[in-house]
Amino acid sequence: MDRAAIRVATLNLRNTSDRWKKRAPLLLDQLAELRPDVIALQEVRVPADQARWIVDRVNARLDDGGGPYAFFQTNKAGLQGKFEGIAIMSRLPFEEQEWLDLHGGGRVAQRARLRLPGGGPLDVYNTHLHHERDAGELRLAQAQRILDWMAEHPEAPRVLAGDFNALRGEPPIALISNGLRSAYAAVHGREPERTVPTPLSAEWGTADPHVIDYIFVGDGIEVGNAWLTFDRIDPADPRLCASDHYGLAADISIVAASA
Repeated sequence: MDRAAIRVATLNLRNTSDRWKKRAPLLLDQLAELRPDVIALQEVRVPADQARWIVDRVNARLDDGGGPYAFFQTNKAGLQGKFEGIAIMSRLPFEEQEWLDLHGGGRVAQRARLRLPGGGPLDVYNTHLHHERDAGELRLAQAQRILDWMAEHPEAPRVLAGDFNALRGEPPIALISNGLRSAYAAVHGREPERTVPTPLSAEWGTADPHVIDYIFVGDGIEVGNAWLTFDRIDPADPRLCASDHYGLAADISIVAASA
C-alpha cells in the first residue's frame, strides 16, 4: 500500500465577466502560490480558451521541480457549450477522462482518473449543478446522477468538488453527504462562513453569505487541513478579487493500492 498526500482545490472562475483582465493577476498569483496538485474549475469561458490561458501562465511560473499542469475541459451540453464549461487542472498524470450529461440546464460532470506519486489511482469528479433557485428537484436529480456514476468506479478513492448551487442541509448536499464527507467540515466541524458572495459580486453587502462550493472526499481519504482560498482583495480596490466565489482547498492523504 502507498500513502499519498496531495492538495486539491475548487474555484468557480466567473468566466471572463466582471473585470477579468484586472482580476486575472490576483487569480494567477494565488494559484501559483497555492500550487494544488489538482483543481476543479467551473464557469470556464470557451471562446477565450480560458483554461488553457490559465494553465500556460501558471506553468511559466513553476520552479519547484514538479511537473507542469495539464487540463481536461468539458463544455456544457447543447448550445451553451459554445460559451462555457468546466475543467480539471492537474499536475498528476491523467489516465482516464470522461464526462456525464446531467440532463438539465446544459450541466455536466467530469471524471479524471489521476495517477498518484506512489502509483495508486485517484478519481477526481468536478461539477456545476443548475443554478436557478426553484430548480431544487433538478439539482437533486443531478446529484443522484453523479453518485450513480461514481458507484460505477468503486476501485479508486474519490474526490467530488465544484459549485453545487445548494446549501448544506438542502437535499442535494444531504444526499451527497450520506456517502461522502465535506473536507472543510471534517477539519473545522462546520462549513466556512461563505463562499458567495465576494466583494466582486453585485450582491456584496446586500445578500446573506452562503456556502454553495464544496470539496467532498470518500473512503480511504484523510483530510489534514482545509481552508478558504482565492480570497485576497486588491489593496487598491476593495471590490476586486479573483472571482465572485471564494475557492476551497484541502490537503488530503490517500491510502490506495499500488498499480
